[in-house]
Amino acid sequence: MPNLVTSPSYDDLNRTVSMVFEQAYGESAPWWQMLATMIPSSTSVNEYLFENRILKMEEWLGPRTLQNLSNQEYSLKNKRYQAAVSVSVDQIEDDQLGVFKNQVSGLGRAAAKWPDQLLKTALQAGTVDLGFDGQPFFDTAHTVGVAPALSASQSNNFTGSALSATTYNTVRAGMMALTGEDGEPLGVDPGLLCVPPQLEDAGRQIIRAGTVTTGGTNIWQGSADLLVIPELANEATTWYLADVSKPLKPFIWQLRKPATITSKNAPTDDNVFFDDEYIWGSKGRGRIGYSPWWLMARAIA
Repeated sequence: MPNLVTSPSYDDLNRTVSMVFEQAYGESAPWWQMLATMIPSSTSVNEYLFENRILKMEEWLGPRTLQNLSNQEYSLKNKRYQAAVSVSVDQIEDDQLGVFKNQVSGLGRAAAKWPDQLLKTALQAGTVDLGFDGQPFFDTAHTVGVAPALSASQSNNFTGSALSATTYNTVRAGMMALTGEDGEPLGVDPGLLCVPPQLEDAGRQIIRAGTVTTGGTNIWQGSADLLVIPELANEATTWYLADVSKPLKPFIWQLRKPATITSKNAPTDDNVFFDDEYIWGSKGRGRIGYSPWWLMARAIA
């Protein structure tokens, strides 16, 4: 392996940095795509309008009637995120490329998992952080619409509900029964069960096993897909059921600028001249936000 600090060291090292970063990014396995819709952003704040009922066909009698839907607004302001590492110039001059590559690979993996990190936080903060209706995203007192056309109070937060076939049925039925401001069902189709690693076995038993423990047929087999999220391990008894069949999933991944890597390894950079170290950093801009609350339910033992 030639010494990357000999001429043309700067260009060689930066090419290697880009290659290692991109490789680590591509080899990562983020899960946010299962729960969030990516929406490109071209400004500092995006505004969203969420409809309070669904369109339906009507018999055509006389002139057409317009079903102008009422909407509620929701805004998301982009935020900046970063990660940075440093490596001693001596280590690279001595061909300690393993240290350097591990650091840069870590930046690539962090960039790929960036939306996962934000989504995990939004999930677990959903009992506090507000959705478009001004209520916590997971709450027992949601209404749909604007006065005077408001639905009755509805819930997507189920307490005292340890994961079992019975509670799965209760949450699933509750989601499918949710109605819009016109009193008609919102067409919720809960097809993704999300669990921490501690509930993987219970989740598999409910939606994948052919029989139940008593020997009968498992009526819930194939009723949903299973997503095991390691990052949720800190809340071992909390599980979620989501409708991911719509163009808009339960969360919005608003991406203003993808995470990219920048190098500070020129001989004239202050960190090289004064501190004898190279620095690499990544930066991105974006925001995770909540879609309509009826697309996801939370349950906890």
